[in-house]
Amino acid sequence: MQSKRIEELDALRGIAALLVLLFHFTMGRPEANLGFKMGTTGVDLFFIISGFVIFMSISKIANSKDFIINRISRLYPTYWAAVTFSFLLIVFISVIRIGNFSEIHFRTYVGNMTMFQFYLLIPDIEQPYWTMIVEMLFYISILFLFHFKLLKYINIIGLTFTILPVILTQLFFDILLVQQIIYWIPLLQFIPLFFAGTIFYKIYSSKTKLVQQYAMLAICLTCQILLFNYSGRSKDYIIQTEYAAMLFIFFGLFILFVNGKMVFMVSKATLFFGKISFPLYLIHQFISIKIIIPFLTDKLHINFWIASIAVALPVVVLLATGITYFVEIPMGKSMKKKLQTIFLNK
Repeated sequence: MQSKRIEELDALRGIAALLVLLFHFTMGRPEANLGFKMGTTGVDLFFIISGFVIFMSISKIANSKDFIINRISRLYPTYWAAVTFSFLLIVFISVIRIGNFSEIHFRTYVGNMTMFQFYLLIPDIEQPYWTMIVEMLFYISILFLFHFKLLKYINIIGLTFTILPVILTQLFFDILLVQQIIYWIPLLQFIPLFFAGTIFYKIYSSKTKLVQQYAMLAICLTCQILLFNYSGRSKDYIIQTEYAAMLFIFFGLFILFVNGKMVFMVSKATLFFGKISFPLYLIHQFISIKIIIPFLTDKLHINFWIASIAVALPVVVLLATGITYFVEIPMGKSMKKKLQTIFLNK
């Protein structure tokens, strides 16, 4: 029987997606200074959510194959649809502009379909894809711990790898090898957030050793703030104190959530955006800030807010909804059944 969805998590997903979307809509524009630049931290909220969800999922499966099948069927159909859509759109625009599609290579498309384009030295088709390798490395790490029965040591392992990147960046970052390690293992840049998610799940599910759990959360929060100048892309748009303020808000929301105090965030709107959050995150940027908004504002001289909120937002929401209901849900279920038949004889 499928477990009941946690509505607060879906609401948080919806909020995270909207933060990123509004950040990209206003990126490089004066409107960003109205507070929308803070939306760059939406990915940090996604990472905390992932830590919670993956640890919850791994605690309910029987073996490693189950976990792999669940992740592949959950992520790849939607991701493939988004990559294909963006690739075809870029090809179309390239043909319109210069008469051919030399602006993007088929190799880029194939590489992006793997979700490991970072290690293939292939550029992301859409800028938000950069977070996918971080997520994949986290899944692989949790799978490794699960397979070798090391999850019982998650606290000591999590704390070690939460503090280690801080030590490396604060004391040894002038060493080229350290710089290479932090760059080529991008999960290290966000370990405190993923680990915080696992702690939040423990608080949510058991309510035991609360002093210890909240102490570890404080360490996670502090370490991630200290990693600000060495992680992700937030440093290109906001300052460290702004980043810290957003993390305090995210941790505060999760504390309310795990203690049953965040029902006020659950609404039809947040649940809807939570449901379509993954495809919305994947496909919103290029079509919005490279096509719709510039065309309406620069060519037709339409007000930015009308172009973005009244036109671009409904378009990307409609596209994400279509991918959710016609790809993510049916194809995810179909792929999961086929993989279970092949690898689990179910």
